[in-house]
Amino acid sequence: MAFARVVDWFIAPHLAKDLHTRKRVQMFIISHIFGPFIATPIPLFLWFADPDPWPHVLILAAAIYGFWPFLALVKLFPRAYTLLAMASVTNLSFCILWGTYNYGGASSPFLVWFVLTPLLAFMYMGSSWTARVFVLAQITLGLGGLYGVHVYGDFPEHIAIENMVVAGVLSALGANIYVFMMAAYYSSVVDSQSELIKEIGRHQYTLKALTSAKDEAERANNAKSDFLAKMSHELRTPLNAVLGYAELLLEDAELDGRGEQIADLQKISAAGKHLLAMVNDILDISKIEAGKMALHIENVDLHDLIDEVASTGRSMAAKNSNSFVIERGDDLGVIRADATKLRQAVFNLLSNAAKFTHNGTITLATRRDGSWIEIAVLDTGIGISREQQSMLFSNFSQANAKIAAVYGGTGLGLSLSQNLCRLMGGEIEIESEVGRGSRFTIRLPVRVESAAAVPQNNSMEEKLTPAEREFLDEAEDDQQSSAGKAGSSEPLEHDKRQRILVIDDDPNFLDLAERLFVRENYTPICSDAPQSALQLARTVKPAAIFLDILMPGFDGWDVLAALKADPATADIPVIMISILAERGKALAAGADGIVMKPLDAAKVKATLAVLKATRGRTKDAAV
Repeated sequence: MAFARVVDWFIAPHLAKDLHTRKRVQMFIISHIFGPFIATPIPLFLWFADPDPWPHVLILAAAIYGFWPFLALVKLFPRAYTLLAMASVTNLSFCILWGTYNYGGASSPFLVWFVLTPLLAFMYMGSSWTARVFVLAQITLGLGGLYGVHVYGDFPEHIAIENMVVAGVLSALGANIYVFMMAAYYSSVVDSQSELIKEIGRHQYTLKALTSAKDEAERANNAKSDFLAKMSHELRTPLNAVLGYAELLLEDAELDGRGEQIADLQKISAAGKHLLAMVNDILDISKIEAGKMALHIENVDLHDLIDEVASTGRSMAAKNSNSFVIERGDDLGVIRADATKLRQAVFNLLSNAAKFTHNGTITLATRRDGSWIEIAVLDTGIGISREQQSMLFSNFSQANAKIAAVYGGTGLGLSLSQNLCRLMGGEIEIESEVGRGSRFTIRLPVRVESAAAVPQNNSMEEKLTPAEREFLDEAEDDQQSSAGKAGSSEPLEHDKRQRILVIDDDPNFLDLAERLFVRENYTPICSDAPQSALQLARTVKPAAIFLDILMPGFDGWDVLAALKADPATADIPVIMISILAERGKALAAGADGIVMKPLDAAKVKATLAVLKATRGRTKDAAV
């Protein structure tokens, strides 16, 4: 509408931002456009009816037409709007009081216009205390002045009161037209506000519905995460037995030279490990989604980390006849991060690159970029289209069905890696082109901060050399098959049959552990009763205690606390055994290490080697 555009042209942008202020200014502009036209018949009548109209009629006319300049003033000085509104109301009061004084006094037909003073003042300025005091002052001073003239003076009689009938009709008509116009506009404002209130009500109802749906979705997601965690735990328990017995049978078959059984058992072991890795990924993802994944922040030497993953990366690359290249940036130094989770993310990227690249090159590139570190895995494999890249980091998603059918996989690795990096304040970025390869880049801050990180105070790990730390890291990581190569099968001391106490509520695991420790030249003492652990430890004085965490009733944490609180058992090394990766919590609770299920020879050798080296150095220092 053209008139609406004209009105809006006078309104400054800062006044139009607030809806209520905008409506007030619109009311001000509309009333000042039409007000003088509505009041024009009154000075015209007075000019012809008054025998001597000079100068009071001209002064009244000047005051009436003086409302128009306020339009220009609002446009030029928008920040003085409140002062202009007060000046306009004051001018209106002057017009009414001047006409009343000169024509009729207290009986003047023009006095009816005075009801517009508070109406327009509140419409222009709102119901603030400033507006209230101002309106009260206008009414009090104006009417008080008229009464004072009536008591102490005389009103001039330019036109006899009986000849003011036409002026009274014109005054009443003008005032009613003016009030009608303002009321109609105010009614439209109220209607629009009512529609706005209804719309707000509809939005609030929609918001409540969305909030309810969000809460329901969060409950469903939490239930799903809890289900995945419980199912992962239930799946891993029998898998521990499958892998443990497969390893024992495989060692027997190798000793006896049964070639056919060796191949079958290797397939069973490989399939079990693949399934276990998938279950581990599901468990980690469910923990991240449930907000229960804690970071174990420590100093990580990037050169050492690259060396650790290089041997595994080379073996992965060699399976499909790929060459493996390492590119190290200058001044990599040490960063603060969760080494296990960072290593896991890098391994996942290397595994993907090796899987989708044949007779090509896989490159591991690392560089430091100010307060950030970048670890990139580049390959010359099949590449990924731009449309497929958007799905890569979703759970159970792969580039497409054909690739999944040819190369296999569950679609969890990249999603888990991305979540782990985001947990550490970083991100995985991708650049890829079909047929030319891909580049996955891990970007992490040099100092990862996390309130969930568990401190390492007073733990055995702080005393380890880099080589011994590597043993323990390899013992914890299920995916590193090279861990056993660094270990030693020697007992803690020179006694060839030292005792090892094993506490676990699973009879199958105890059977496996007993056979495994016997093979490693120890005397295992196994118990499925955690309540008797303290008494057994006092009696047999074992060289080390292997203690399961998840046990009904009296769990591993309770047993560990009891062992460390008793002077007779406080110095016995305790190794926690767990399906869950709770290394930081175990070390902070006083344990000397942690190994992940399933328990195999590689992990036992690595863990016992670390214990042997640490205790040997402690004795040398004492001497």
